Amino acid sequence: MKTYISLFSSAGVGCHAFKKNGFECIATNELIERRLNIQKHNKKCKYESGYIDGDITKAETKQKIFDEIKLWQKEEDLSHVDVVMATPPCQGMSTANYKKGDETGRNSLVVEAIHLVKDIQPRVFLFENVRAFLTTNCADKDGDVLEIKDCIYKHLSSSYDIYSKVINFMDYGIPSSRPRTIVIGVLKSELNLSPLNLFPIRRDIVTLRDVIGELESLQYGEKSATDPLHSFRKYPEYMQEWIHDLGEGESAFSNEADKLPYKIVDGKRQILKSGHMGNKFRRMYWDRPAPCITTRNDQLASQSTIHPKDDRVLTIRELMRVMSIPDDFKWTSDDSSYESISQNETLIRQSIGEAVPTGIINQIASNISLMLEYSDYVETNGCKPNPEGLKSKNPYIRAFTYEMKLADANETGSFYTPQKVVYNTIKNYSPNKDEISILEPAVGMGAFIPQMLRLVDDCKKISITCVDISKECLKLLSEFINKLDLPKKFSFKFICNDFITAQIDDHYDAIVANPPYFKMKTQQKKSYSGIFDYTNDNIYCLFLKRFASLSDEIMVVLPKTFLMIPDCNDVREIYAKKYGIVSIYDYGVSHFKKVFVEIISIHFKKDYRNNLYIKDLRDGLEKFVSQGYIQHDTMWLLYRDEWFDEYIKTLSLDVFDFYRDRQLSNKYMSPNQGKIWVIRSKNLLDSGEIVHKDGYDRFVDSLSGFNLEKYLNKSALIFTNFTYNTRAAYLPNDCTVNGSLCVLLPKNKVDNLDLALYSSEDFRKYYAIVKNKSRFTINVDINTIHYIGVRKNAS
Repeated sequence: MKTYISLFSSAGVGCHAFKKNGFECIATNELIERRLNIQKHNKKCKYESGYIDGDITKAETKQKIFDEIKLWQKEEDLSHVDVVMATPPCQGMSTANYKKGDETGRNSLVVEAIHLVKDIQPRVFLFENVRAFLTTNCADKDGDVLEIKDCIYKHLSSSYDIYSKVINFMDYGIPSSRPRTIVIGVLKSELNLSPLNLFPIRRDIVTLRDVIGELESLQYGEKSATDPLHSFRKYPEYMQEWIHDLGEGESAFSNEADKLPYKIVDGKRQILKSGHMGNKFRRMYWDRPAPCITTRNDQLASQSTIHPKDDRVLTIRELMRVMSIPDDFKWTSDDSSYESISQNETLIRQSIGEAVPTGIINQIASNISLMLEYSDYVETNGCKPNPEGLKSKNPYIRAFTYEMKLADANETGSFYTPQKVVYNTIKNYSPNKDEISILEPAVGMGAFIPQMLRLVDDCKKISITCVDISKECLKLLSEFINKLDLPKKFSFKFICNDFITAQIDDHYDAIVANPPYFKMKTQQKKSYSGIFDYTNDNIYCLFLKRFASLSDEIMVVLPKTFLMIPDCNDVREIYAKKYGIVSIYDYGVSHFKKVFVEIISIHFKKDYRNNLYIKDLRDGLEKFVSQGYIQHDTMWLLYRDEWFDEYIKTLSLDVFDFYRDRQLSNKYMSPNQGKIWVIRSKNLLDSGEIVHKDGYDRFVDSLSGFNLEKYLNKSALIFTNFTYNTRAAYLPNDCTVNGSLCVLLPKNKVDNLDLALYSSEDFRKYYAIVKNKSRFTINVDINTIHYIGVRKNAS
């Protein structure tokens, strides 16, 4: 069951699209009862109490909405509201309202919607309003006057990912020009949803001829014999001569003097004014979208209301087509009655002029429906390759199922990227030219593509190159893209090959990728020999090296190990020299189900000079730091801060060499006796004392053949591995360590060494920053050892 609530719903024209997409309306609120009655004609709500007429600023009106939610919780087993849609009155913001005064209070109706979303916590919220919506002032409930955008973020950004865009609906298949602001928010807890997934995708222009050209022509004052909604009431006969000879796009104010529009004042003709927008008494064009439909669409003197051929304004039926309102939408209890339509014509026309086109909301509602179904499927099935998913009509479910079916992610390094991760990775991408090219290597089923399409659809030409080693993946991806019915400005190129060896010579405006993460085997390394100089086995490092030669802007999902392991030193150096960083998100392991790899996403951009944004999705920490700040000594430190900078000044660094054993496993150790005690992490206390533990102690008789033998009975320290609960001690005679501890060897003689340093609260806090608060990559390595210093008063 999918549900929604509609606020400021007028006649329910826009939100009717949710009903068409199988959503149940929990509640719909409208101030004017006669508009709400139109919604009742369309059987919008299951329960009569769902039709809530009243002022939403009043507590009793809001309480009715909450009562309706409780009713659905009781009667329909409702667990959550899926969508709240709000279209507050826009006269105070509209450029068409040139008589407006101080409208801050009126604009503040949107504040009611913001607070209701905050209280209801739907999975998705949708605001639609005029172009100037977000930059218009409103009065918050605490009395603060601020821009609507700031009010939305003030109250909702902690719970929601929010994306907004000004679009003209005619660019999205709606046959009328209507520049509007769309704001979509998705709960941050919804890992498989993002606001960009839910935005419409550009479509080819639909013209007036396309939607009303087939309807019968009507003479001045004529009615259709078969359709009461396709009728035209008479106007004074003398007005016809003003418009009769007009061509498409022409206004009666360009007529000869004797045909200029006029009114009679004191028995004399007084020529009318053409209006501040100069579009009164103007014909529409057949082969363009209609102009913006206003509430006075019944007036010849209103804004570009005249039919492209007939001497009249558009009929209600034609207006419905222009506003993409389904033909079966009901306006009265009997739409087949000419009398019923005539009596309600003014209400109907006003409702159409105030409406959000059903078609644009239909696209959004359809996207929400697909993504909610997909999200629920992933939550239910996890990473199980359920064969039934391949039969789903939902393309996202099919894509997800197919990638899960390919192979074990832990073996291949292939992961289906959650849509929330995609959103955070790419959302700050802003193309700065009309024609752009995008590369997605290791594309799989194209997790990045749907959201990228929405980000770049203002460009005039977009070419996307998709590379994958799987022929079947590319075939299915191509089928999915073809079903999107994209305009011709989008073009796709598919390359079936190993990205590392593929012949790719183009330079791209952007690369988006979640490369594979596996360690290369010997045979694969041989196949790449001569292509790159590489010092490690991590395949993603090779991908990154090649990216750097192909684009100046790279948005990539990576293992968190990239920030710190020695294997990535050379790659980090390349990127530090060539790129600035727009953002880094740290996801931990929470976003990839059943895949125990800590994930980050990084947006690299050449010549980027602004501050770097860092967000820890695990605890909500966010901050801006200057470029280069995280690139510290041997590693990149995401959580470096002022405290760290002060604390590190108290340490002398790069004072130890180390050895961490990987040979002495349990099969070589005895729990009972042996000549050499194998000290393990639990034997080492915070105080630095080393103690025996019954049932835990392990021993060996000899270290012959083990590298650890060289440290036996030598002056050395031991230090914890695998933990932020750091501590250290001197290695006793006739003792060794397993891999849970490492051996520290001073490079030079150190006197007055304070072992209590390593078990101090401050050092542990410092060490967690050094290791980027990683959950798994805590081993001491040749980079980390640089930071295990000594107090500066030690010498």
